[in-house]
Amino acid sequence: MVSDGNRLIAGRYQLLRELGRGGMGVVWEGGDTLLNRQVAIKEVLLPDGLSPGDQERQLMRTAREARMAAKLNHPSVVAVYDVVEEGGRPWIVMELLRHPSLEEVVLTTGALPVRQAADVGRQVLSALKAAHETGILHRDVKPSNILLADDGRAVLTDFGIATAEGDASLTQTGMVTGSPSFLAPERVRAAEAGPPSDLWSLGATLYACMVGRSPFERGDPMSTLNALLTEEPDYRRIPPAMHPVLRGLLRKEPEDRLDAEETDRLLAAIVASKPAHTDLDVPAKKRGGRGRALLAAGAAAVLMVAGGTVAYFRLSSPAEGTPRSTAQPAAAISPLPSMTATPTMTPTPTPTPTVSKIVPAVRVWKSRDGWSIMRPTGWRGALNEAYTEWTRRDRGAHLGVEARYANTDPSQVMRDAEETVRQNAANVVNRGRRTVVHQGAKAVEWEFSWTAGATGDTPWTTPGTRYREVRRAVAIGDTAYLLSWTATEAQWLRNKGLMRQVISSFTVGA
Repeated sequence: MVSDGNRLIAGRYQLLRELGRGGMGVVWEGGDTLLNRQVAIKEVLLPDGLSPGDQERQLMRTAREARMAAKLNHPSVVAVYDVVEEGGRPWIVMELLRHPSLEEVVLTTGALPVRQAADVGRQVLSALKAAHETGILHRDVKPSNILLADDGRAVLTDFGIATAEGDASLTQTGMVTGSPSFLAPERVRAAEAGPPSDLWSLGATLYACMVGRSPFERGDPMSTLNALLTEEPDYRRIPPAMHPVLRGLLRKEPEDRLDAEETDRLLAAIVASKPAHTDLDVPAKKRGGRGRALLAAGAAAVLMVAGGTVAYFRLSSPAEGTPRSTAQPAAAISPLPSMTATPTMTPTPTPTPTVSKIVPAVRVWKSRDGWSIMRPTGWRGALNEAYTEWTRRDRGAHLGVEARYANTDPSQVMRDAEETVRQNAANVVNRGRRTVVHQGAKAVEWEFSWTAGATGDTPWTTPGTRYREVRRAVAIGDTAYLLSWTATEAQWLRNKGLMRQVISSFTVGA
């Protein structure tokens, strides 16, 4: 970054180095020479094209609202220490925080789990409520203006100073400042904007937490502005628990939106929700989080040879009942002939044969997000907002499907996955990486072995047990999928055929 040496602002604040630059200014790491403490200093810049009168009004408003923001004392608001003028424009002296932004977290580690996103939303909402009560509007709530600390604290930056308010900046061609993806429709229409505008931006931000982008981002400012005014968000990738909040916040008309109290009530309910498990056929919601250590898969089935036909199957049991109508063996498995049990001796001279039902080794699972897979029959399932998994009853094998929206490069997805594995598993041995074709799309596949530790994010594993795993990363449309299949080393060869059948069956939109 650029260094500005010993330059002093207002004879007190020393600029040390540039930290970042955006449409409305430059943020510097600085030092308060009077109090001998580190600070962040924002140099406010205005967009080109404003008339001298507009520039003067904007600078006055920025200085006024920054001084108002300095009166806020809230744990989720970056503290404003001072507002000074130098070179004909205001400089904002703020608390220096060295935390990544929400935007950076999502881009590097993927979508937030729904409960974490709701918790971040509550913290930001609390900050907005405190500001609105003092007459301050934020005007630029978005992921890059929210910092996330390691302890879970979310901090909103740039109160009242980030975006040029005023009709000219939003209505003149080419004059939209910064990204319009998180602006409320009334601001685009140059209508009166109040607290509901900040709540709209909070809704768009929560959406981006789980998808990786604003619901209205279209690649260029004018298309995005048009989407804001005329289109509705696509909620198919959003966890259902978050739908009422987002649908309420992202209503086009301000008077129709959820207010802060109802929004907080809905978010609090999400944060307090507990995962529930269900039967073997319908994955249940399961707690998850960023930095998941191992997404894995595995399988076991009975192998039978009958009339030259090889197939995997399970005999039905009272616990599993009759297979659903969607249950079917994979195309690669030939149909099995009817099986006749050994005749049972009865008092009558003619033995009466009985027929045992054969349950297919796999059943079709269709995700609410549009993908499907032939998952092993009889495995216990669990569903998180972007991660679906099944575990064999004896916990010796596991299957996982994770959707990733922020990064859709299969090679990078696999590199990120490998880094996570090596951080969380012991004795990782690379057994080969290769490029494959999956349903017509280029994919990356990695096979490796690892030993389960005493702790981790894989509760189905047995500490000290050696596992082998295959992961496949494939991008289809604007989503990357990480498929993973794990079994114990002792059972790996016997399950390899079923593994290939299941992994290859993964389909999107079919």
